[in-house]
Amino acid sequence: MGQSSIIYKSSSLGVDGCKEGWVGVAIDKCGQVLGSHVSSTFKNLLSYFSGIKLVGIDMPLKLINEPSREADQLVRKELGSKRGRSVFPAIPKFMIEPKWIDLEPEDLNNESRRRFGCAFSRQTINLKRKILEVNQCALENISMIEVHPEFCFMQMNNGVPQGYSKKTWNGMRHRLSLLKSSGIDLPSDLGANSGNISPDDIIDAAAVAWTTKRFSEGLAIPYPKDPDSPQIWV
Repeated sequence: MGQSSIIYKSSSLGVDGCKEGWVGVAIDKCGQVLGSHVSSTFKNLLSYFSGIKLVGIDMPLKLINEPSREADQLVRKELGSKRGRSVFPAIPKFMIEPKWIDLEPEDLNNESRRRFGCAFSRQTINLKRKILEVNQCALENISMIEVHPEFCFMQMNNGVPQGYSKKTWNGMRHRLSLLKSSGIDLPSDLGANSGNISPDDIIDAAAVAWTTKRFSEGLAIPYPKDPDSPQIWV
């Protein structure tokens, strides 16, 4: 077993999609940041955090062939009209199947209208390859849960959604403050790899790691409660 396997074996990993591919932030049982990393593929990111057993990810897991998932509806409602918009509806499962994955958004929406009477935004459909990546990496020795960063920050903030966008100075500073008060103090220098990406992606990954740690402690709450349905944890 390599040194990295020892470091990350009992840690919680939070992952967020980013322009560069994927970013992960690993924390220990006390919330201390053990490491962060950016990789072009999800599989390579998991390889970097060798030994990891639990991963939280801000990307839909367990797709269904329905126009919407209850999990997305519940979290969107909890976050309210302003922050609820950050919860993209999960695309139907057929869109990541071999027959459909290479088709253009217009063709996929035509099929969605035929099946369900609804269409999805281009921004949502463009996540299909990242969603496929994640769903193909469900490894035997790694547990994966779906997490939404804005919902994490709402939970940290005593049930109050964030007043400012994560892209603003006020929004970034308040989210960093919430992470710190929750035991996660992100370092000022993350190095050349993950220190060069958009700050909100790092912050989101850290928030996901927070809920992943809560899950390992039996404290996280699933939406919905039905384990047979897709669930988002907080």
